[in-house]
Amino acid sequence: MRKLNIILFLSFILSNNLYADSPFIGHTGESKSYKDDKNSCLGVANRSLNYCALIKDKDKKSECFGVVKRNSGYCMMIKEKDLQNNCLAVSLSNIGYCDMIKNKDLKNSCMAYAKRDSGYCGLIKDANLKNSCYARVEKKSTFCNSLKEDKKKKKEIKEKKSPISIHSAKK
Repeated sequence: MRKLNIILFLSFILSNNLYADSPFIGHTGESKSYKDDKNSCLGVANRSLNYCALIKDKDKKSECFGVVKRNSGYCMMIKEKDLQNNCLAVSLSNIGYCDMIKNKDLKNSCMAYAKRDSGYCGLIKDANLKNSCYARVEKKSTFCNSLKEDKKKKKEIKEKKSPISIHSAKK
C-alpha cells in the first residue's frame, strides 16, 4: 500500500509539472501579467471587448472595459489608484484624473491618451508601456506586438511554481 501511495504522489507531482510546462495544453510559457498587458493593449487599440474579456487580472480587466466602453462604472471597481485614475480620465474625458497619477510613465500614458498626443508616449521609459501607449493613441495594434515579456518576472514566477524535487524532499 505504501508503494502505491508513493507512486500516486509522484505521478501527481509529475502530471502537475507537465501540465504547467506543456505547450500542448494551452500553456505558452508567457506570464499572466504579460498576456494581460498584451490583451489590454489589443483591446484598447482595436476598441475590442473580446480582448478585454481574456484578461485575468481584475483591475486590468476593469480598466480595459472602462476605457473601451467609456464607462466609469468599471473604473470604480479598480482597487489600484493609478489605474483607476487612468481609466477615469479616459472614460470621463477628464484630464484632471491624469494629474492624480503618481507613476510618471503611467501619467504620461494617461496624458497621451486623454489629449490624443503621442508625444507624451515618447517620454515613457518602460518599453512595454511606451509601445502600449503608441498603440492606444494611434489606434495601431501593431505596437502591441512589440511588447516583450519581462524575463526577470518570468524567472521569478517559474521559481515559485517549480515543485519540490524528490532529492530535496529526502534531505
